[in-house]
Amino acid sequence: MADHACFDPDRFASHGYPHDIWARMRRDTPVAWHDDGIRQPFWAITRYGHVTDVGKDSDSFINAPGVTILRKDQMIAADAPRVPLLLTMDPPEHHKSRMVLRERFKPSVMRALEEHIIARCREIADEVAAARVRTAEGDGRIDFVEAIAMRLPLDVILELLGVPGEDRDQMYLWSNAVIGSEDPEYGSVDLPREAIVAAQQAMFAYFARFIAARRASPREDLVSLLVEARIDGAPLNDREILGFCFLLAIAGNETTRNATSGAMLALIENPAARAALTADPALMPTAVEELLRWVTPIVYMARTATRDVEIGGQTVRAGEKVVLFYPSANRDESVFEAPSTLDLARRPNRHLTFGFGRHSCLGNDLARIELRAVLTELLARFPGMELAGPVDRLRSNFVGGIKHMPVVLAP
Repeated sequence: MADHACFDPDRFASHGYPHDIWARMRRDTPVAWHDDGIRQPFWAITRYGHVTDVGKDSDSFINAPGVTILRKDQMIAADAPRVPLLLTMDPPEHHKSRMVLRERFKPSVMRALEEHIIARCREIADEVAAARVRTAEGDGRIDFVEAIAMRLPLDVILELLGVPGEDRDQMYLWSNAVIGSEDPEYGSVDLPREAIVAAQQAMFAYFARFIAARRASPREDLVSLLVEARIDGAPLNDREILGFCFLLAIAGNETTRNATSGAMLALIENPAARAALTADPALMPTAVEELLRWVTPIVYMARTATRDVEIGGQTVRAGEKVVLFYPSANRDESVFEAPSTLDLARRPNRHLTFGFGRHSCLGNDLARIELRAVLTELLARFPGMELAGPVDRLRSNFVGGIKHMPVVLAP
């Protein structure tokens, strides 16, 4: 049996990732049955090799039934209508849908955005530098998440979608309600499903109006691209476009926001590593990869077995769920030397932070550019940044999020 603390959202909120528990599971029970009586039972997969084996076998393990583990009292009826999401598609539909956006997210297109992203980072740094002298205490204390980490990725993805800048804060609130549905600040501990549904419906209503406007008058943005896209010669319907918009708005900001907060926290907590990176910006490419491995903002993705399969000496039965714990795989001692050490020069670094294979994150190049740009700017402008209070973590076992992180922007 798996240690229930490996999936307890209260444990995540109070202490962060349970790396000690995952390490013990990798050693003793790398494929362990988890049934806490609260959520759907599943097999916990904690070793790197097993995670990649499952992820590569799209015949034996599918996404379509859902990639999250639901509370038993919040289960959705099997016949409930759903907006199609790329995350919950399997071949061949997944490949066809992914191809719709592939050209807009290929590395060369993302690199063309880099100068714009760097300029936006400078604007954000200018704004927080000016704001820190106007704080009530006059000590330059700010909330790193709200003042810095959330702004760049949300600005960029909404600009790509064509969403007006004045709607950013509302998108931020809806996004928080979706990913923080079990957090008392963002959603509801008792009624998380209702919190998600309310935020989803509000976002769908917003984007439905947006889609109608783009059908009438297309522009150079992703929503217009989706309106004009074809799959097997047929145009996408509104529900299909809504699925893309919803996923882009959520995934396009949540992971990078939490990667940015987690990366800055890691550098603050590892002053020697931060000093080395500040002194030698040429370390930034490998540093970004190591910080992505270290933070791993997505805790897991679930798959459903289509047949009986043996993994690590355990028989997973058809219909059972398996949960791929990416932060655990990214600390696997058999793959990473000294995995609990932050090594900004680590090579090779085959982390699984963006997934892999068919379901690798479509926006991974954009996320890397954003993280590289924001860290470069912050280390240059505020090399003495320090924590100014306790870090407030998200109550979630799906997203490893930081809600609030008070810092002092010391030069």
